[in-house]
Amino acid sequence: MERRSVDKILVVDTDAKVLEAFVRLFQDKGQVITFSETEGALKWLKENGGVSVIVTALNVSGRGGSAFLQASEAFAPHASRIILTTETSVDRLKEAVNERHIFMFLNKPCSATELTAAVDGALAHHAQLTYERHMLEKTLSGSVKLLIEMLALFHTEAFRRTPIMRAQALKIAKRLSIKRTWELEMAVMFSPLGEALLPREILGRYRAAKTLTDQERRVLASAPAQTKQLLKNIPQLEKVAEVLYLSGRGFDGSGFPEDGPTAKDIPLNSRIIKVLTDLWYASPETGVDAAAFEALAINHKQYDPHLLQIAKACLLDELDAPQERKISACYIRALKPGDILIDDALTEGTHELVLSSGHELTETTIRRLEQFDKISGVRQPIRVHRAVKLEEPPKAVNA
Repeated sequence: MERRSVDKILVVDTDAKVLEAFVRLFQDKGQVITFSETEGALKWLKENGGVSVIVTALNVSGRGGSAFLQASEAFAPHASRIILTTETSVDRLKEAVNERHIFMFLNKPCSATELTAAVDGALAHHAQLTYERHMLEKTLSGSVKLLIEMLALFHTEAFRRTPIMRAQALKIAKRLSIKRTWELEMAVMFSPLGEALLPREILGRYRAAKTLTDQERRVLASAPAQTKQLLKNIPQLEKVAEVLYLSGRGFDGSGFPEDGPTAKDIPLNSRIIKVLTDLWYASPETGVDAAAFEALAINHKQYDPHLLQIAKACLLDELDAPQERKISACYIRALKPGDILIDDALTEGTHELVLSSGHELTETTIRRLEQFDKISGVRQPIRVHRAVKLEEPPKAVNA
């Protein structure tokens, strides 16, 4: 297994000689960051993250080593943790190991050989955890994609927006320098789930800003909690469930849930989904335009102003970008995964909706069209937007 090229090793100890020793011993193994107290180390972790190993003395200035390790989990949940200690209390060491997810503890003073072996083991442990987490996320992503495709067959109108919103979310994440987008992508893909649980009449009235009865409001208010309840039962999706639960919450405290957080206390991914979902409903079938952002500006207090500005800069740039798709009229046998439906796909006789316009086709949805065509017939040809392969510029020929 290949280790990442640059590992970060964070060391917190009041003894300057210990900090100097770590820099001397491990500067060739990665980046060594040292602090003499916990609060500066926590601030650095919050702003940087990506740490492979955290080493701390148990008795260290600030909140102490044990409390520091607990707080560090929010910013470096997968780091390997080592405690340096002169502590002899078995109970206190047991608490640190069991409750702070410690990889190893070393008694001070310890030799350079012992220290090197411990840090090498911690780096290898972190590399293994990173690899396993990557493989788990990859497997789970594939399972989620299949699940979303199946849900889209029954709720085409709700789920047809997910490919478009996912691409938009990744553009915003790139502008915000968000390096780990897995949680955001999963949340986007599941974002229509709450709508799929609602009666269409209530959802339609809500989206059209029509007056709702008290009963309809209670049903609408229950959707975020239902989504959260469904997803939190799936391992690794607990945070995604929380993101979606708060994605209807306005920056100003409006929306659902009524007793939720406000402003930047709302998770960033929730704020992103809030903007993108409302943009979707404010946009024409041709996609996001300036008028959609003007519509959101009417209730601008509901959105993170900085995020709204970034979304506008990212997504309106698409309008100025050269077109990389063409319109094709295809029979079902000629459709390809990645094609985007321009019109609703309807059955020939009864005009039953098979797939909504704007739906990005996959192998599964193309097979669905084939099955409907065999049973009821599907109106063809079907107009789609198809990606155009950009031709490589001709190579220069030496005379």
